[in-house]
Amino acid sequence: MCRLFAQRSLLPARAVEPLCRTENALRFQSHKHPHGWGIAWYGPQGIRLRKGVLPAHEDDAFLAAARLARSPVILAHVRDASVGEVAPENTHPFVNGRWTFCHNGTVARYRRSAAVRRAIEAEIDVDLRPQLRGETDSERCFYLFLSRLLARRRPAGGYGLADLRAALLATSALVRRIADRGAEAESSLNFVVTDGRLLAACRWRRPLWVHQPDGAGGLFRVASERVGAGPWAEIPEGGFVGVDARLRVSAGALDAKPGRTAAA
Repeated sequence: MCRLFAQRSLLPARAVEPLCRTENALRFQSHKHPHGWGIAWYGPQGIRLRKGVLPAHEDDAFLAAARLARSPVILAHVRDASVGEVAPENTHPFVNGRWTFCHNGTVARYRRSAAVRRAIEAEIDVDLRPQLRGETDSERCFYLFLSRLLARRRPAGGYGLADLRAALLATSALVRRIADRGAEAESSLNFVVTDGRLLAACRWRRPLWVHQPDGAGGLFRVASERVGAGPWAEIPEGGFVGVDARLRVSAGALDAKPGRTAAA
């Protein structure tokens, strides 16, 4: 499996402590998840992305990228390769346009079933398929998400947390319908996605934790494991959490009907 970390703040902030220094920092977690790393953040010129294929705890470039990253939104990932070789194109985060995406988990039967791979790719928007670069199930999940999001046809910059929630739900449901039938173990689908303004995450069959802001200067964080001091709260199975540019948090079941969203 993999481990992910995401941070949202009101103003540009750093994440070098949870990535490198504090108790159970992501760099420490890479001892068990050693197959590459990535850090993405948003700057004046757009998305900045750094990746490496060495274990993060052995790679000085990871520490340099963590020190360099300063942004209202930072995403980071350390990989334990289950699908696809250890290569930059298979390393998270994945980026397309203004969207950045990480996955913790595995799509059931993806590695051994060509039929599953074909069925998933067939559900990706025909204009997006040529943009696939790697071999992983995770990248396909990202492009499924983008396909479902674009189908909602909002104007540029007009997407809200409800749109991200709906697209994450549609992606999760589609993958499970295609891949889980007859599988020994169901798909595990923890996703985190951002456009630099909104940040959203969902949980399915892997632990996921949230650290919510406590005051105007607070930080919103989502992570596969608790990192540093709390308070951390575990996101329930099948759960969703999202935050907007004003650090307003929305949380509840991923499949909650309109009007049932719980403000956290």
